[in-house]
Amino acid sequence: MTSARTPLPVDMQTLWFLTRAAGLVSLVLLTLTMALGVCSTSRSIGSRHWPRFLNQGLHRNVSLIGLALLVVHIGTAVADDYVSVRLRDVVLPVGGLYRPVWLGAGAAALDVMLLVSVTSIARFRLGHRSWRTIHWAAYAAWTLAVVHGLGTGSDAKLSWALAVQAACVGVVVGAVGFRLTSGWRRHTGWRVVGAAGVLTLVTLVTLWAEQGPLAPGWSHRSGTPAHAASGASR
Repeated sequence: MTSARTPLPVDMQTLWFLTRAAGLVSLVLLTLTMALGVCSTSRSIGSRHWPRFLNQGLHRNVSLIGLALLVVHIGTAVADDYVSVRLRDVVLPVGGLYRPVWLGAGAAALDVMLLVSVTSIARFRLGHRSWRTIHWAAYAAWTLAVVHGLGTGSDAKLSWALAVQAACVGVVVGAVGFRLTSGWRRHTGWRVVGAAGVLTLVTLVTLWAEQGPLAPGWSHRSGTPAHAASGASR
């Protein structure tokens, strides 16, 4: 005989749906921001049909919309008291009460994105080389965001959510591949290293997802509190 699951109140369900939707859409927008940023550095971008300044403007606007949705994602997660996500958990990658490791990955992603955003505002004071070096951290932020989504998302095993996650990975990998193969004869060594690094990272995340979020028992192993694990829509 199975125990009955306690349904969530309507207002809690609304917050939870908003959290999930805003988080997924913000990942999509972060992915587009990454792809546009990667492609804008290629000499192949900038023709009269698609001027570089237009690509950079789109990159900036998409990133701003993504940050706005990220605020919604964070705000609704903190406001929803069904699971314990505190304000400190938003920025501190340790000590979380709900799936602590994977919630921490999201906090670390936010910290890195804030660093990239702040240094972008101060780009001319930092100098192009320093700004560009810091901007490479955006790759780490995007990777952490993907891991966070898979590790904490209750939709991780749903086919449509997996399709969105896979599409995001495919877009970034495709953009990086385009960038690495653009002018392949120049700096061949670091391009080979970059391609190998991307393939290794994708392989590791895929293997982790198969053994972790997509495997049975993940809710318990990820550190989900007992009362949240028993929720019907969680």
